[in-house]
Amino acid sequence: MGARTKMPEPESERPDLRTAHVIVVANEKGGTGKSTLSINISIALLKAGFRVATIDLDTRQRTLTRFFENRHSWALTAPWEVELPFHAALDRGSSTDVRDNETTEFGAFAAAIADVEHSYEFVVIDTPASDSYLMRLAHSLADTLVSPVNDSFIDVDVFSRVHHDKTQRGQVAQYADLVLEARRKRKLVDQGIIDWVIVRNRMSSIHSNNAKQVNASLTRLATELRFRPAEGLHDRVIFRELFPIGLTALDPIEEAMRGGTLSASQSSARKEIDTLIDTLRLPERGRGFGHLQARHEWYERIARYYRDLGKTGTGY
Repeated sequence: MGARTKMPEPESERPDLRTAHVIVVANEKGGTGKSTLSINISIALLKAGFRVATIDLDTRQRTLTRFFENRHSWALTAPWEVELPFHAALDRGSSTDVRDNETTEFGAFAAAIADVEHSYEFVVIDTPASDSYLMRLAHSLADTLVSPVNDSFIDVDVFSRVHHDKTQRGQVAQYADLVLEARRKRKLVDQGIIDWVIVRNRMSSIHSNNAKQVNASLTRLATELRFRPAEGLHDRVIFRELFPIGLTALDPIEEAMRGGTLSASQSSARKEIDTLIDTLRLPERGRGFGHLQARHEWYERIARYYRDLGKTGTGY
């Protein structure tokens, strides 16, 4: 018997995929390390040889923009070739009319996406820690949504209500509701899927009972809210100390050090970033096909994961 031929999806169910895979790093809760993840994900993809664009929607803090300004400055005299993305930073609308501001911001965001969606393989978007018009726009375009959380029930509370009264516990909270609505609209618009990955971030090196309880809580919520739990980065000095020169643990910083070797913490930081990128399960180039084909294979794999999650409560 010959090999079985895979039946094509019905035309109405095929996703309308752009070339660029959009990664949105977002959480309505502040202080979770969104910009740190955006920076390290972007650099990891650049070093893997992908064409990467970055967009900073945090019109007030602009941490991602400041980082790449520092990196560009370092690159001018660096002893090695420094990878840089195409970067865009959006401005906040300055009108006193909310609708005018939204129109201006939508136009700027649409233009930024149009500039990169067919020329780059990945677009990484850093968002502000607030429920804003720009933030919701970004969610509507996400292929992979990365939401960092600290090991704290304060952070869990923006996803699912944390309460001593069991009758009130577990209600879908404000940010989770935002994501679920974005998923519903995305499905209607282009049959797309938002792969939601909640990342425990800024983890302590000391294993506490609180951290175990938070991890158990996220594991239980994963099936209900349909996300993939993952471990992110530990709270290491290296993720902060290299910011002024626009470098990361992935850069060859050992070449600039006297001993020419990494410390144990720096080496561990590299491994954590690599592990996070593997956990995100992003589209990868394969032999004999390009990025868009990899995007379609990613879609089929993620769609199958969420179908199985709904049936059995388990993933891949």
